[in-house]
Amino acid sequence: MSLAGLQQLLTRSVRDTEYRRAVTRPEGLDRAAAELGLTDEEKAQFAAIQPDYLEGVATLVIKQRIVRREAEFALFLNALFRYTPRGRFFEAYHQTVSVGQFGRMEEVRRFCDFAFDYIVDRSLPEHLVDILRFCSYVCELAETPKEFPRGPEGPLRSSSSTLVLRKPYSVVEFRYDMLRLAKEDDDYGVDPRPRPTTLLLQRDWRQPKRSRAFDLSEHPLLAELTRGPRTVLDAGGLLPRLSHGFVKELVESLHDRQIVHLMLPAELVGYSLASPAGEPEES
Repeated sequence: MSLAGLQQLLTRSVRDTEYRRAVTRPEGLDRAAAELGLTDEEKAQFAAIQPDYLEGVATLVIKQRIVRREAEFALFLNALFRYTPRGRFFEAYHQTVSVGQFGRMEEVRRFCDFAFDYIVDRSLPEHLVDILRFCSYVCELAETPKEFPRGPEGPLRSSSSTLVLRKPYSVVEFRYDMLRLAKEDDDYGVDPRPRPTTLLLQRDWRQPKRSRAFDLSEHPLLAELTRGPRTVLDAGGLLPRLSHGFVKELVESLHDRQIVHLMLPAELVGYSLASPAGEPEES
């Protein structure tokens, strides 16, 4: 029995309105069964499903699908619907992406592929692609597990501790000022001018399924850390216009906000553990 073929028939019937209407007619079902290699028993099983029931399932699946995409891509869809009707977009989405739903990221990838083509084929404003990419990265970070570096956390007072960006994170380049677009700034978002921007997108360790974004042109220390770890002692040399006291406070702030780890050098581990005052703080 071609179980996979029957599943494909059911899935597409739920997702694709025109296909569903075709296969509820005998000649349409015969054609689909031949294409999918269904047995007579499988064809009879499908034919036994009432059309009204199939329509009800299709309506429920579409609603659930829209709810998920609107939760994941709210920022993108709010911007997109300035230029195209909501109903027309989702109807085209359901018709085009009619395969079954699997993992969340697979669905996200399929949605991005469709939305990119939708924007480009209709010559819609190009800043929409930046917003689409931004939402995609945020979704991916939310699904990526947190990663702890090897080695012991160091104390804040140790200038020999190494600053390491907390993972997961991504460094992403955009054509437009993505932070202003993300804030839905109408003064900019209605007709934005290109402004190449590089963002650090990082999963927020303090809240589940949340991410945060930093414009690296405004955060030179974070920009340096995307190239590799640096010691607290070196951080002052990277920011020559700032006092070492200010840099130390900056490092403490990054640590308190769980943007960085402070990792202690191996040669100082024993000393730190032996000294009550030097015990590593919780991260």
